[in-house]
This record gives sequence, structure tokens and C-alpha cells, in this order.
Amino acid sequence: MRYAAYVVFYVVLPGTLVYRALRRDPHSLVEDLAFGTATGLVAETLLRPVLLVWPVVAVVLLRRHLRTPHYPHRPARGWSWAVAAVAVGFVGYLAKAFIRANPPVPVDGPHEYMIDQLNLLAVAADLEHHFPLAVPDLGAEPLPYHWFAYAHLASAARLSGVDLPVLWFRLDLPALAVLAVVLLAVAAWRVTGRAWAGPVAAALTYTVGETLLPGRAPAFFGSITAYYSWSSRSVLYASALSMPLIAVLAQILRRGHTRRTWLLLTVLAVGVAGAKSTVLPVALAGLLCAGPRRAWRPAAVLLGVFALAVALLYGTGGGGLAWSPFGIMADFAHGRPAVIAVGLGAYGLAMGARLAGAVFPPRAWGPVERMLAGAALAGFAGAALLWHNAWGQHFFAIAGWPFGAILSADGLARVVSRRALRAGLPAAAALSAFAFVASVPHVHYPWDAVFPVYLFAALVLAVALAFLATRRRAAALVVVLFAGGAALPYDAAHHANLGSAYHVRVTPDQAAGARWLRAHSSPDEYVATNVHRIGSGAQAGQSLTYWIAAFSERRVLLGSWGYSPESTREQTARRRIGPAPDYWDPARLAANDLAVYEPTAQRLRWLWDQRVRWILVDRAQGRESPRLADQATCAWSAGDIVIYRLRPPAQRAAQVSVAGDVLVPE
Repeated sequence: MRYAAYVVFYVVLPGTLVYRALRRDPHSLVEDLAFGTATGLVAETLLRPVLLVWPVVAVVLLRRHLRTPHYPHRPARGWSWAVAAVAVGFVGYLAKAFIRANPPVPVDGPHEYMIDQLNLLAVAADLEHHFPLAVPDLGAEPLPYHWFAYAHLASAARLSGVDLPVLWFRLDLPALAVLAVVLLAVAAWRVTGRAWAGPVAAALTYTVGETLLPGRAPAFFGSITAYYSWSSRSVLYASALSMPLIAVLAQILRRGHTRRTWLLLTVLAVGVAGAKSTVLPVALAGLLCAGPRRAWRPAAVLLGVFALAVALLYGTGGGGLAWSPFGIMADFAHGRPAVIAVGLGAYGLAMGARLAGAVFPPRAWGPVERMLAGAALAGFAGAALLWHNAWGQHFFAIAGWPFGAILSADGLARVVSRRALRAGLPAAAALSAFAFVASVPHVHYPWDAVFPVYLFAALVLAVALAFLATRRRAAALVVVLFAGGAALPYDAAHHANLGSAYHVRVTPDQAAGARWLRAHSSPDEYVATNVHRIGSGAQAGQSLTYWIAAFSERRVLLGSWGYSPESTREQTARRRIGPAPDYWDPARLAANDLAVYEPTAQRLRWLWDQRVRWILVDRAQGRESPRLADQATCAWSAGDIVIYRLRPPAQRAAQVSVAGDVLVPE
């Protein structure tokens, strides 16, 4: 109830009032509420300093927009049920693939959390208590990042009083999922003028997965919805904010705008830029394809917002991106041209089938259709032509996907009509496609065994495409578009929580210790620890353990460094995938660890000067010196976890040896 009250009072109500004040003409109630909610999410972050009073101010200043206007459009009952079905299916996938697989806090036994989840939860926790954002596991080291999705979670926790892990693992993701489905359905309706293009576009994005993709290989680039919809909260958050941006751009290209539309475009562009750095470049590419006459002004707005985001949010370092055509394929295929060629074909089959509706455009493409096609192609081009040390180039394809889904849904809506189809034929065709895909073995094939699988898939899709030239083209098109219908259920059943790969084990004692710190310390107090690397599993030697910052909501002086900007820079310079294996300042790391294993008054004084007030020791990583208890107070312990509270240093400060701001180990 508290979370629902926060959503209504702090997001939906003020956001809808602002949207009504800025949009040109009313369209439908569902549009006002959906686009208004997206506007409210942007305002929530931009107005962070006055967030407590923001809804009251919005109601007072915009009270005339509380009255419901006359809406010229009303969604049909079938439209509403179709959108609801897509939303329920998407939430069902997330429930199986993520929500059921992850307790908010491990209590009954150890749990394997995907590494990214704890890292990003720590980012949200840091934004709940601090600004500007820093790397939570490296003290106050600045973190250039698109952080709006995590600021939203931080605000939700602060305003609703709901525990942040509960929001993260239970409440916020399904709420965003429903919002994204409705936003895409409304945006497609508005952009194409065809109401039924909305549910189809939403289904092609959030119900239908990749065609004949065995696991997540060998298409190189991953997926659109499977895994990515839950692994990084910024993906779904940015996708939701992209939908009203697309609708407003289409309105401007059709010259159906006013001066207030430009302000709405700017607000949405700022929100999208802060949500994900890949969206605005893709949208800009689409505008370039639309033609300079109508597109130069909106392109100038997006370019200006993107430049501001680079200066204030992302930084100019590139974030690990580098120019490397088909570089990700070379990483997987070890430079074998035949495998790269098959990979391209696999990618086209797996990802492109749902966009087949775009081959049925209107008689003459206008600027809106060119924008949609250009943005979708730019997204795939970015994924294919760029390299990233954590495979982040795939987010370009995800950013461009809604543009292509709307275009494909519009094509299907043009083909499918009462005169072209008999009742029930689309459903039968879709069911047949689903059954066919479900019958194909979904396993991780060795590279040399993918050829027959994709040759067989190519043959089947080629036959279906051949029927597009016949009078049964609508049925054939439905088969092609929905051929990946089994992918998301299979992923949920067999790859929930990413299976067993790329995880960190968190015990109830570890979580309880971190939660005790949260309850008994101040957000301004830092934690020192001997926990730097994952202790077991396939990633045992990697510095990617973020459970302390995630569950304690406290900054760690020097914990894990794998996801820090410096790690990304080092790995990009070396052209290596993954986190940096070693910390780049060994003297500082030694000073941190010696304070645990060989404590002296000088070393503990150095910690105190770094704002450290607590030391969390995981004895599974190394047992602390008995002398630590003589100089610090043991405040809490359970199993392998011991938490010490540092005592204030003696009045006579001990002399320490310092190189820059780094203690030289004795």
C-alpha cells in the first residue's frame, strides 16, 4: 500500500498534470495516464531537492488540469484486454525468471545472486543517501553513469518507507514492466494512427522472443527482453521513457506541435539521456534518416541534451566503447570467418523475424516511417560495429528496438484485415509457429554444430516468407513474426536468474551483518573490509562482490573494483573482456588490508582519517589479527562475519607515512 501510494501521489498525479499542461491536444485517458506517469518519473529525478513538496506544488500550479478533458478516442474493449494480456505475460516471465528466483534478503540459507544485481542495488542505495553518485565500493570515487533509474528506486524507498531490497526484488520491476507495455501500446497507436498496432508492437517486444535461439548463443548479441529486461533496471526504465519520446518526435515530424511540445520534448529527452546513454544517439540517427527539412530542430534539441549529458553524467571517456566492426563476433569466434558469417545469419534470423512486418510499409514512406526504420537500423549497427569490454554495445540494439517494433506492427496491421483473413487464422498460425519453435532443442550448441540448426531455421522461415507474396500473406507474416513465441517461456524455465553463471554467494550471516550496519551506523560513516573478491564459483578470483554496500547501504572504503571506471579504462586499453584482475593502487590496498591483518595505531588512524568507522571482516576471506580487538570494539558477530567499531584516535596523533593520499604500508 505504501508503494502504491507513492506511485500515485509522487509519480502519476503530478506527472499527468505536467503532461496535460504540455501536450497539444487530448487523445485518450490511457495516453494521459501512461505518458503522464513517464513524465512523472523524469520530474521525480530532476526535482530531487524539492521532491517532498513537489506533488503539492504541481496540484496548486496546474489545478485546472485536474478536470478530465473530452477525449476524442477511447480504446476498444478488445484492445484493452490484448494489452493486459501482454502485460500479464511479461510479468509472468519476470516472476519466473527473476522475482521467484531471488529473495530480497537471504534468510533461510545462502543464495546465489547475479553479480550485476548487487552492484546496481548498491548504486541505488548510494543515491538514497548521497549525491553526487560515487562508486559504492570505492569510497567517494566519482561514478559517471546514467543513474536516473536508480535515483527513482532511491526516491521510492525514501518516500514510501519500503525497504530498498524489497523494492528491487519484488515491487518495482513488475510495475515498470506493466508501464512499459502500456506505453509502447499507446505510443504505437499514436505514431501509426492504428489502435491495434499498439498491442502488436507490445507483443513483439515483451511476449515474443528470439527465433530459434538455443539458449543465448550463438547470436553473439544477446536478446531484447530475455535476461536484459531484469538484469539491468536501467534497460526497462529507459525503454519506458523512450515510448513517449518516440510519439512526440513523430508528432513534430508531422508538424502537429506547439511551443509547449518543444518543452515536453526537452523534458523527455533529458529523462531518456539520464536513463540510458544509448537511446539518444539511436534516436538522432533516426531523425537524420527522416530528412533535414523537418528533423533539424528536434535533432538539435536531442543533440544539445546529449552533449549536456556527456558533460554532466557520462563523462568523455567513452565508457569502454571502441570502434571495432564485428568485434564481439571475433571475441567469440576466435577470428574464424565462417563462424562470423554464420553468426551474422543467426543474428538476422533470431532478431530480425519480429521486424518482418516492416516490409509492408505504406505506399510512400514519410518522415516518421524513415525515422522509425533509421533508428532501428542504427541500433543494430551500433551493436555490430562497436566493441565494449562488458558487451554493452548490445544496448544500442535494445534502444532501437521500440522504433522497429512500431514499424513492424504497423505493417502487420496494414496486411491483416477482415477481408484478408478468416477469423482465427492469425491465432492458428501463431500457435503453429510456437509449437514448431518449442520442438527444436534449445541447448547450448558448440560453435561447429550451429550450422545445421540455422540452416534448418533458414529453410523454414524462407518457406514462410515465400507465402508473403500469396493471398495468404497475412497468415505467413504472423508465422514469421511470432516464431519466437517459445523463447521467453523457455528462458524462464531453464535460465531463471541466469542459471548458475556469473553469481556471487551471499549467506544469511553476511546479509544480517550488512543489515545490522544499516541499522546502527550513519550513511556518512565508511566501512573497511577484507572482502574484495568472490570466494567461490566460476568467478572466484574476480573483484565483483558487492553485497556489503548493497545490503548495508553504506559506502565501503575499498571493497571490489571490477565495475569501477578505472577498471573499465584499464580493460579497454588492454582490449580485454571483464573486470580488471588487480587493483591499480597496490599501496592503498595493502594499507586497507594490513589494518585488518596487522593492525597498528597508525594504520587504524589512517582508516579513521578516511572516514572509516566500521570494519567488517569475513573470516572466510581471511582471519583478522587478535590485536584488532584490542584497538577496536567488537560490535556484532555471526558465523564468519565480525563487525568492529573503530574507537576515536588518541589525542596524540601517531605519525603516519603517506604518499599522496595513500598510506605506505609499514
